[in-house]
Amino acid sequence: MKKTKVISILSVFLCLTLGLSGCTAAPAGAGSSAQGGIVPGDYLGVGNGRNGPIVVKVTLGKDSIDAIKVVSEKETHNTGSVPIKQYPDLIVQNQTLDLDIVSGATVSSAAFLNAVRNAITQAGGDPAQFTGKVIADVPHEDTTADVVVVGAGGAGMTAAISAANEGKKVILLEKLGLVGGTSNYSVESFGAVGDKTHIALGSDVTAEEQAAILTKQNPNGTAEAFSVLTHNNGAAADWLRSIGAQLTVASGQVSSTSAREVGEFGNTIVSALKAECEKTGVDVRVNSKATELVMKDGVVDGVKVSTKQGDYTISAKAVVIASGGFAANNDMVAEYAPTLKGYKSSPSPGGTGDGHLMAQAAGADLKNMDYIRVNFTYTTAENGYYYYMGSLFNTGAIFVNKDGQRFVNDQGAYGVGPQVVQQGGSGWAIFDNSLVEGVKDVREYEKLGLFVSANTIEELADKIGVNKENLVKTINNYKGYVANGKDEEFGRAMLNMTFDEAPFYAAPMTCRIQGTFGGINTDVNTQVLKTDGNAIPGLFAAGECANDGTWGANPAAVNVVFGRIAGQNAAAYVK
Repeated sequence: MKKTKVISILSVFLCLTLGLSGCTAAPAGAGSSAQGGIVPGDYLGVGNGRNGPIVVKVTLGKDSIDAIKVVSEKETHNTGSVPIKQYPDLIVQNQTLDLDIVSGATVSSAAFLNAVRNAITQAGGDPAQFTGKVIADVPHEDTTADVVVVGAGGAGMTAAISAANEGKKVILLEKLGLVGGTSNYSVESFGAVGDKTHIALGSDVTAEEQAAILTKQNPNGTAEAFSVLTHNNGAAADWLRSIGAQLTVASGQVSSTSAREVGEFGNTIVSALKAECEKTGVDVRVNSKATELVMKDGVVDGVKVSTKQGDYTISAKAVVIASGGFAANNDMVAEYAPTLKGYKSSPSPGGTGDGHLMAQAAGADLKNMDYIRVNFTYTTAENGYYYYMGSLFNTGAIFVNKDGQRFVNDQGAYGVGPQVVQQGGSGWAIFDNSLVEGVKDVREYEKLGLFVSANTIEELADKIGVNKENLVKTINNYKGYVANGKDEEFGRAMLNMTFDEAPFYAAPMTCRIQGTFGGINTDVNTQVLKTDGNAIPGLFAAGECANDGTWGANPAAVNVVFGRIAGQNAAAYVK
C-alpha cells in the first residue's frame, strides 16, 4: 500500500523563502535510493522559476509518476503559466520528463521539470528513468484556408478573429509554443479616445485633436496613419471590452488600462483574444513556423509551414503577416542600427524578423528599418532575469547618469533612449520610500531585492558608486523644481518626488531594445506595398512588423486597430 511521505516543514519553508532549485528535503522514512529505488508517496519538489519558486506535489508509485499538482508559483500569465498548465497531464500520461521546452517560456519550462525531478530524487529515484521523447501533435498535412495569419500576437489574433467574423476559414500560425507575442509582456495601457470609459468620465478629447498631437510629436509617423488610428482606437477599446478584456481604469484622457499590476495589462488583452479565437473557430497552430509565401504570377497563393513533424503548405488567397518585429535578431539590428549592436531586447523572443524576410522575398519593400525604439527603464537581477521599470518613472523617480547628474527628461522613456545610449546605455533611478509604500509594482520590485537603499542621499551615492556632490546637488535642485512646479532643466511635467521620506532608493537601469517600428511597407488599408508603391495582391501586414506610419503611437492600440483592418480587408479580398 502506498504511503504518504511527510516532508519536513522547515525544509519546505526554506525552499520557498530562499527559492532554491534542487532543494532536497527528504520525507521521513524515504529510504536510500541505492537500496530500493523510488519509495511510493507524495513529495514536494521545487524549481527556480522566472518570478520565484515553482512548487509541485508529485505522487509517485514504485516505477511511475501518478499525479502532479502545482502547489505554488508566480510565473507570468500566458507565458510562464503555459508549461505549468500543460506539463502535469503530459508527464503523467506519457511517463516522461523528456518534453519539448515551450518556446517563449524557457525558464518556466525548465523550472517545472526540475521541480518534478527534485521530487523524484527525494523519493530515492533517478529522474533519468523517466525518458522517451514526446513531440506535441501538430498538424502537418497540406491543407487550405481562406485566410492565413502569420503570428499570434495582439495584431495577429485580432486579424484572425476579424476575418473569422466575416465567415472565413482562418488558420493562425505561431512559431512559438504559446500565443500572445510581445503583448504578453506589456504593462502599459491602451491609447483610446471616444471609448465608453472616457465618455463616461467626461473626457472631451477628439480623434482629430489626438491625431494632431501625435503628428506633431512624432515626425517619423504620418498624419494619415495617425488619423486612421485615432478614429478607430475608441471602437477598438470597446470591442476588447466586449470580448472580455477588462480595460477598467482610465489612466489619462486618452489611455485606459486594466489593474496596474506587473504584466496585468498585456495578459488581460491576450487572454481575451485567445478565448475569442476559440469562440470564432480560428484554427490556432502553435509550434508552426511560416517559412515562405507561396506566390503565383505575383499574387499570394498560400504559405509554407515548418513543424517538428514535417513541412507542409497551406493554400490560401489572402495572407496577413503579423509576426512582430526583429528586436530579437541581433544580426538584423546590427545591420540597420549599428550603434545598437549587442543590446538585448525586451519583446518576445519570437521577434526575429521572419515576416520581414518572407515579405521581402515576395517583392515587398522594407522601409525605415532603422526606426528602433530603445528604452532605458530596465534592470537586471542577480539571477540574470530582467524587469521593466517603467512604473518607477511614471510615478515620480528621476534618472541620473554614472556621474550622479540628470541629463534627460526622466518621464520621456520612449523618446530619450538614444541619448542614454550615447552616455553608455545605463544609469540609476533615484526615488524615496513614498514609491515603495504607494505603488504596488515598486513594492513588488523592492521585495525581489532589485533596489539599493540608504538612509541619506550621501550614503546612497557611496553605495552605488556615483559622485556624491553631484547627486546631492541634483536632488536639491530637483526638490526646488518640485516646490516651484517647474523643471527648469528638462521640462518634466510630473513633479511629485519630494525626496523627504527616507529610506532613499536606487535601481540600476540599462537600455534594452523595446521595439522595431520600421518594417514591411503598408498603406493605411494594411496592404503590403512593393518598392514601386503598388500593392502585392492578397498580402497584408499589421502590428510591429509593418511600417504603417504610426511611429510613436500607443503600440497596443496600433496592434488592435490595424489588426482589425487587416483581417477585415483580407476577408473582403477573398470574396
